[in-house]
Amino acid sequence: MPEKRFALEPGGPERIAVSWSGNFKDLSVTFDGAPVGTFNEAKELKEPQRFSLADGSTLTVQLASPFLIPELLVTRDGEPVPGSSGDPATRHANAWHMVLFIAVLNVGIGLLVEMFDVSFLRRIGAGWGSVLSGLLYAVLAYFVRGRSLVALAVAVALFVLDGIFMFVTAARAGGAPPVAGIVPRILFLIPMVRGFPALRALGQPRRRVPPRASARPSSARGPSPSATAAARPAAATAPAARVLSGDAERRRLQMTERVSAPAPNVLGRGPISMQGKATVDAAADALRFLARKCEIGEAGLHVTDRDGHARDVIWSAIGRLVVRQLPPDPPWEAGLIVDVVAWDGSRWLPVRVFTTTLVNFGALPGPASSSRMDNLRRFLRHVRERQPAAAVDDETALFVEGRPPARLVTMTQFAEYDAAYS
Repeated sequence: MPEKRFALEPGGPERIAVSWSGNFKDLSVTFDGAPVGTFNEAKELKEPQRFSLADGSTLTVQLASPFLIPELLVTRDGEPVPGSSGDPATRHANAWHMVLFIAVLNVGIGLLVEMFDVSFLRRIGAGWGSVLSGLLYAVLAYFVRGRSLVALAVAVALFVLDGIFMFVTAARAGGAPPVAGIVPRILFLIPMVRGFPALRALGQPRRRVPPRASARPSSARGPSPSATAAARPAAATAPAARVLSGDAERRRLQMTERVSAPAPNVLGRGPISMQGKATVDAAADALRFLARKCEIGEAGLHVTDRDGHARDVIWSAIGRLVVRQLPPDPPWEAGLIVDVVAWDGSRWLPVRVFTTTLVNFGALPGPASSSRMDNLRRFLRHVRERQPAAAVDDETALFVEGRPPARLVTMTQFAEYDAAYS
C-alpha cells in the first residue's frame, strides 16, 4: 500500500500520513497518528475535503487530474504542504530531475547506436548527436537545479525541437512517423513546464502558516441593541473554533474513537448513554447551548433551549458564525454544528443549531430547498446580510459558498473549542 508522509514546515517532523491502495482507493489520512478521514473511492476526492487539525489549521485533500494524470494535492490553510505534489519545491525538483533524466537517456541511446549499430534508432537521427545533446541537457539540468528560468526555457525549447527533428528525420528516411513516441514526450514535458510557475513561486517568500492563537470571549460591554455599528468592535472578540490550553485542557472530552458504552461527558450534560435512544439524541444530549427551536424573524432570532427557556437574539448582537462537522463516530455521526455566537449582555454565547434543532427555513427569502444543508447555507447567508459585521472564519465562508464543511478530527478538539464559552 503506497504511503506518503509530510511535515507541516520544511525540515520539520512528518506529522501527516496519506496511504491508499490501487487507483487511490481506500485512501486514509492521519495527523500525528490519529485518523483524520478515510475515503473508499477516488471520486470522493474530486471535491476538496477539509479537516480541522489539532493546531487549529485546516488540512485540505483533493485528487486533481491535470493533463489526465491523477495528482493528490495536500494543502494546509491554502498553502501546499512541504513535499506534496503541489509544493513549488517538489515541482522544481521534478523539473530538473526530468531534464537530467533526458540527458542520461540521450547519452545512453547515442552510445547504444554507435556501439551496436542499431539501425532503426539511427534512422531517426540517434548517434553521436544524441550524446552531445545529452551532455547539453546535463549542463542545463545543473542550472535548472540552481533555479534558472532561462536554463529551463532552453531545455524545454530544445526538447520540443528535438522531437520535431526526430519526426522530420523519420519522414525523410521513408519510415513511418514514430507516433508511439508522442505520449512519452508529452509526459516528459509536463513536469518541465510545471517548473516555470514553481520557480517563480520559490522566488517569493514562503507564507508561514502559524498556529491559531487562543481566543476567549471578551468581558467588555457588548453591542448596543439599537445600533449595528456598535457590534463591529465586539465581533472581532467573539471566539473562533480554535485549540485552547489551560482551563480548556481540563475540559477535554474523555472518550474513545468509537463510543460503545456510557462515557463521562465534560460538556456539561452528564454521561452520554447509547442505550435506549437514537444516536442523534445521544449526541444532542451531550452538547451545550443547543437550541431546540430557532425561529427566524424580522428583528432577529427567537431561540428556545432544550429546557424551554426562550430568548430573543437581535441581528446587531451577533458577533460570529462558526460551522463545523463532528467526527463520523457514534454518537456524533458526522453531525453538523452551526454556532451563531451572540452577546447576551454579559458574555458571548452560541445559539447552537444541530440536526435536532427546528428551524423555520420557510421564513428565509428565496426558494426553499429539500436539503437541510442547503437551507443552513441560506440561513447563514441571511444572517450575514442582516449583520455584515459578524466575523466568519475561512472554513465557514467556504461552506456558505457551497463547499463541504470542515471536519473535526476528534471530539477533543470540539471540547476545547466549546470551553471558550465557559
